[in-house]
Formats: sequence, C-alpha cells, structure tokens
Amino acid sequence: MNAPGHTGERPAPKATILNVNDHPATLYMVSHMLRMAGYQVLEASTGRQALTIAAGRPDLILLDVHLPDIDGYEVCRRLRANEETQDLLIAHLSAVSVQREDRIRGLAHGADAYWTTPMEEEELLANIEALLRLQGRAQNAVRARDEFLSVAAHELKTPLTALRLNLERALYLTTRAPSDSVPKPAVEKSLSPAMRQIERLQLLLDALLDVSRVTSHRLRLDVSAMDLVEFVGEMALRLEAQARSVGVTLEFELPHEPIILFGDRLRLEQVLTNLVTNAIKYGAGRPVRIRVEERPEWAAILVRDQGIGIAPEDQARIFGRFERATNSHQSQSLGLGLYITREIVTAHGGTISVTSTLGQGSTFQVLLPLRRTERY
Repeated sequence: MNAPGHTGERPAPKATILNVNDHPATLYMVSHMLRMAGYQVLEASTGRQALTIAAGRPDLILLDVHLPDIDGYEVCRRLRANEETQDLLIAHLSAVSVQREDRIRGLAHGADAYWTTPMEEEELLANIEALLRLQGRAQNAVRARDEFLSVAAHELKTPLTALRLNLERALYLTTRAPSDSVPKPAVEKSLSPAMRQIERLQLLLDALLDVSRVTSHRLRLDVSAMDLVEFVGEMALRLEAQARSVGVTLEFELPHEPIILFGDRLRLEQVLTNLVTNAIKYGAGRPVRIRVEERPEWAAILVRDQGIGIAPEDQARIFGRFERATNSHQSQSLGLGLYITREIVTAHGGTISVTSTLGQGSTFQVLLPLRRTERY
C-alpha cells in the first residue's frame, strides 16, 4: 500500500551502465553505488560476458582492465571494431594498471576515459555524469543535424520539383508547337514561375552559405557610413510589396532627422527582411509596425506584429541554429533566419531581443552602436 502523496512509481533510471569487473567485492560496491545514484546497472565478470551484454547498447561501460579471459584493452578494441557497438561510451576503471603507460594504452585502444582507483564515490559519480553529459550533447547535435538535413531536403526538393515541371512545360511548347511561332503568353506562363523557384533556391543556398561562414568565423562585413532612416525608408518599398502580396499592411515610423552609423548595408538588409518576413508570416494577417529611433549611444529598429506570439520558454531558443518559432509540423523553414540575423547584429557590435505575449504578438528589437571604435 502506498504512502499518502506517493504514486508508487519509481523514477526512470538516469542511464544504463554496464559494470565489468572480475573482483566480486568491487563489482558489488560499484554497482550498489551506481544504483543508489539512480542508474540502471548491468554486470559482467568476464570479457566475453561484457561483449555479449554490450550488444544491448548500454549508455556507458565501466570496464576493468584485468579480466580472467580477455583483458579490458582487447574488449574495448573488439567493441570498437564491431559496427553495432563501435560508438558505445567506454571508461576503463582500474585499481592495478595505474601507470601513465596503462592510461595511454587504454585510450589508444578506444576508451573514452581512463580512471584509476581508489577514487572517492562523489568523484567517480561526477566523472560518470560529466561523460554522459558530453555524450548527450553529441547525441543532441546529431539529432539536430539529422532534423536539419530532413527539413533542408524538403525545402530544396519543393522548388526543384516546381522548377522542373515548368521547364518541362516550356520545353514541350517549344519543341511540339505546330509551327515555328510559339505563343509568348504560354512560354511566360511556364518561365515566370520557374524564375521564382530559382530565386527561392538561391535564398535557401545563401542561407546555408551564411551558416557555414558564421560557424567557421568567416562572416565579413563591408562597412561604410550610412543613414539608418534613409536605409529603412528605401527598404520600405520592397517590404511593402512583399506584405501586400499576402494582404498585410506595413506601418513605418521614421524620425525626421538622419541617424548615421557604420554598417554593412547588404547584411542589414538581411536583418530587416528576416524580421519583417517573420512578422508577416506569424502576424495573423494583421498590420506590422516598423519603428526606427535614436537612443543614447544606440540606434534602435523595432519590428512588431500582432500575431500568435512566442512562449516565454521559446524566446531565447528561437535565435539558435535550426530552431523555429513553431514546431516542425507547423513550419517547414530551415530555422536559420533568426540565427543568421543574430550573428549579423552581433558582428556589428549590437544586440537583438524579443518581447512577446502569447496571442498578442511579438516585438523584435535590434540595437546598433552609433559610435563604434573597434575594428569590425
């Protein structure tokens, strides 16, 4: 019978650890310590047992070096040679082979760590948790990469399919026409959509190239003096045409006096275009307001929509790479626009932030320094 306030369900184990040791007392002591710390524990006292149990893919193998049949070095080598177990996390734990040469040999055979005992319980657990944490980060990175590749493939495939269909239609018209004259409207009907798909592909490839430049620290700015008020005013025509095509009104609030700063005009066009495009996309068809103002030491660009809003726990996440304002079922974007925007703003010495309330819209704020003395 459960005590009041308890469901009787045990918490899920933090991870599964295979403890391999031929010394019964040590095997029991380490296993007990791991179970008390919340881990699920599997046990083996020989190298062959370890190889068999490892096929079940535990999260971590604590592998003693000295075993009665196959030593830990050879067990580790065989695990790495097997495609099904080659990526397992392996840590040697030895009370005998404690010399520098032993550690080098263990790591050379493929171990991810080599720990020697005696070691305090807290230290051993801290080492285990740190190793599992690193593994978790690596797995998250792989999952993010796989998800990104899936979305990127989808995004690239869509315009390519449309492009191919329109070009095939144009080719059909030009090769199967009964005479040498092909109706101009018929050709334009096929080639105009094809050009739009080419532009879309170019934007996608540019985004991927920008991410490559950012991650390899090769993003360069072509900086010159510019009037931010004039710049946003010129951008208004292009952005208003984009908004009108989907029935959205843009409202601009610009100062009467110039705001002069140093910036890369093309990169700042990316910033403003990304922010306004997102506001149109998630603004529920309501007006979007773009405001420029001068503050002490800073020029500010504010883009506000009146749409679905962003949950508090997501407001920092959306600036990450491959992150999207909505889940992947709702949005098939690459999740790179705000990441690239943040990196461009940061390269200018500025900051970007968002304030939002669910159901009431979002305001993105870009601050750019008016007087920057450091080199870009």
